[in-house]
Amino acid sequence: MNEYIIPLDLSRFFETHPILETERLILRPITMEDADATYAYAIDPVSSEFMPWEVHRSMADTIAYLETISKDYAARERISFAMALKNTGEFIGSCGFHHISPKHHSIRIGYLLIPSQWGKGYMTEAVLEMIRFAFEEMGMHRIEATCDLGNIRSAKVMERCGMTLEAVFRDHEVRNGTFVSTKSYAIIKEN
Repeated sequence: MNEYIIPLDLSRFFETHPILETERLILRPITMEDADATYAYAIDPVSSEFMPWEVHRSMADTIAYLETISKDYAARERISFAMALKNTGEFIGSCGFHHISPKHHSIRIGYLLIPSQWGKGYMTEAVLEMIRFAFEEMGMHRIEATCDLGNIRSAKVMERCGMTLEAVFRDHEVRNGTFVSTKSYAIIKEN
């Protein structure tokens, strides 16, 4: 006989924004104080090459984006983090949880690291902590992430973190007038 699976109660994560720590990083709420650092990566075509949003054209785009983060958190739809170096506080990227499904015990993660910090293991460190938090603290059963077919760095991060490639979606999205294929990865909590 199958057990009835009760939807998760995630309310505490939306009453007080979580702060996560790793050996070298602090994952803290993104605030308006992060506007300059966010703008710096959001206008960079290298940083945003594989992102589902367009490169920001002005600080107004960045302010609107940061306002959306706050609204999505208030609506319990997304938990976004600024990634900062623990020893200096320097903002080096962002990450977060979205497509949060208490009913299905599943969640998606997303992330972006500024190019000057690539190749140092920060993203793997952050994603491993997000996976730990989602499984151990939030009670999730399944964690998903996607990347563009050509985003080899992101795919390697997911693979290093124990995620398994489940599907390739051909011409899955339209971005900048072009069809983009994506890869879908997931990890399931071991009982």
